[in-house]
Amino acid sequence: MADIDVEQDLTQINTQLEQLVAKANELNQERENLMQQIHNLNGIAMYLRGKQQPEEQPESTNGTVDIDEFERSEQYPPEVIAS
Repeated sequence: MADIDVEQDLTQINTQLEQLVAKANELNQERENLMQQIHNLNGIAMYLRGKQQPEEQPESTNGTVDIDEFERSEQYPPEVIAS
């Protein structure tokens, strides 16, 4: 049976663990930086959208629709009218 060197194995595992934790911390910092850039660009985009000239929109009174603007494009079927 082969002898297991527990001390050496534990040292290797701890070294790998430290490397992976350091890499995870680097990736997390990169993620935070990207999220901050996205947040900043969203803020700039919102500011620029607010500075755009508004597109011409049809004027309506108090957000209501004028029923006279609509035309009937379909008729009721005769069987509906007859009942």
